Amino acid sequence: MIKYRQLLSELLRPQQLGDLTLPQRDIERLQRMTDSGDVMDLILYGEPGTGKTSAARILLKSMGVDHPLEVNGSSANGVDYIRQKISPYARSTTVLQSKKVVFIDEADGLSKAAQSSLRYEIENKRNARFIFTANEIGKLSEAIQSRMLSLCFDVPPADRIAVLNRLNDRYQAKLTELGIQYDKDRLSEIMGLYYPDFRAIANHLEYEFAFA
Repeated sequence: MIKYRQLLSELLRPQQLGDLTLPQRDIERLQRMTDSGDVMDLILYGEPGTGKTSAARILLKSMGVDHPLEVNGSSANGVDYIRQKISPYARSTTVLQSKKVVFIDEADGLSKAAQSSLRYEIENKRNARFIFTANEIGKLSEAIQSRMLSLCFDVPPADRIAVLNRLNDRYQAKLTELGIQYDKDRLSEIMGLYYPDFRAIANHLEYEFAFA
């Protein structure tokens, strides 16, 4: 068994835009967006395990954001947190005018009052951007949705084969790089069994191959 410092499931997390389980056209658009030096206000939504949080962190890194404000919307979900933490951050300016991003993971856990307060912040921000992730976009108000670009991480049926083939190639390359022996047929079988939960796929690859 090969030993390494991180869990295989962590090492298989997307590290760049090209690793995301999105159709190629969406990856290319996101790449052009980050190449411009900025991003739109975004809601990344879809089923659990599809890479939304990883995608948000890749975008932050691509933008060169040094100190984003990261919030877990399932716990810091009240209006007081918005007023005391997010509002001052979003409205303030910095000496060097560095980019500022408010990243709210699991934003569908925010209370209605918090969403109403956030709507105002999104409209009146100075030099901050907002990136949300959500499993259930329907829990976000229409007012929030209309002010941000919603990008679905659920792979369309027409793109499934291309996405799975790209992911299969990446997994094989990573397993080979780490010196982990694996069975190609079983790898494909695991992907078929647990699709579209790519986090579950990575966990089962680790269990079956890394500890063999």
